[in-house]
Amino acid sequence: MAQALCQALENHRPGRESLEQVRPAAVLMPLWDDGKRVQVVFTKRTETLPSHAGQISFPGGMVDPEDPDHKTTALRETHEEVGVPPREVELISRLDQVVTVTGFLVTPYLGLMDPAARFKPNPVEVERVVLVPLARLLEKKNYQTVDMTWEGMPLRQIALYQGQDMIWGATMRILLNFLEAVGPAAGQIAALAG
Repeated sequence: MAQALCQALENHRPGRESLEQVRPAAVLMPLWDDGKRVQVVFTKRTETLPSHAGQISFPGGMVDPEDPDHKTTALRETHEEVGVPPREVELISRLDQVVTVTGFLVTPYLGLMDPAARFKPNPVEVERVVLVPLARLLEKKNYQTVDMTWEGMPLRQIALYQGQDMIWGATMRILLNFLEAVGPAAGQIAALAG
């Protein structure tokens, strides 16, 4: 499956945003083989966080001044949030940047987690780990348009439900960009992912 993903993404040139007054951040879109199928690892953020509280997101966060690059940020934050150290993640590709309505410029990376990786969520930041089969994310029929209210604003968003959890916003835009980048190889990758 990793080889098919690499082939699908080899000609993709990730989009870059050029904006002022945004805060740089990086996230990891982690793929983890649980022994039955490949899962995409998300986090449900705690309700006490100052931004994006209670939302489903990829592990990640703001770039620290000590981070030499955005890859380091994505891997460091993944370790801090879900307990998987950088040595247990193989980065495959950088994905298209997205800008959040809260003023973050997010650089996402796609990575494979070691199948032996064990999750230890940080209870301050992560309520729980949410696993979604990669094959499910690669099927556009699983996405729907929803009307919602966020901070008093009515919004129409593309979303994906996984049980009681709704994936939307910047995380959804990263997923949609990933789907576009993978293109016609999505079906083959979904079959290989189990």
